[in-house]
Order: sequence, then C-alpha cells, then structure tokens
Amino acid sequence: MSEDTKKITPERAEMHRIDNERNTGIQLARRDSELYFALGIFIVALGLPVVFGTYYAYEWGSIKPAVVNLISGLVMVAIGAASIFYGWLIRRRIKGEQ
Repeated sequence: MSEDTKKITPERAEMHRIDNERNTGIQLARRDSELYFALGIFIVALGLPVVFGTYYAYEWGSIKPAVVNLISGLVMVAIGAASIFYGWLIRRRIKGEQ
C-alpha cells in the first residue's frame, strides 16, 4: 500500500494521542510488575515438578539424571523466585512514589 493511499483520519490521530497520554511511566511500571509476577509464577510452576522428579530418577537407580534434575529444577525455581521478588520490588517502589 502506498503512502498516498493511506489516510489518517482525525479520529485515529486523536485515539493515538489519548493512548500516548494513558501510557505513563507509573502505568508501564505497574504492567512490568505484573508481568514479572506472572513470569515468576510460571517458571516456579515449571521448576517444581522437575525438582520432585529428582526423587523418581534417584529411585530408579540413576544418580546422574537425579543430580541434573535437582540442579536444573533448583535453578528454575531460583529464577522464578527472583522474578517474583523483582516484580514485588517494582510494585513497592511505585507505592512509595505515590
């Protein structure tokens, strides 16, 4: 589509101006905080079954897979917990500014 055929109507331009004003720093920080919470919960939810799977790998007599499961599961849980903590820190910082 060429640039000549595209026409920006005043209503569309007004909509973008309002949207620009709506996305202030506080709202973007609040959104980031929520995203970090959600991402952290998701990663922890993926890491916990891996940690619990360590038991079954160990019971089947496999030490090396059990160690790999334990380390990878703990790393995933730690990353998830750090993400949740960072989201909480952002939210706390927002409440302190208001």
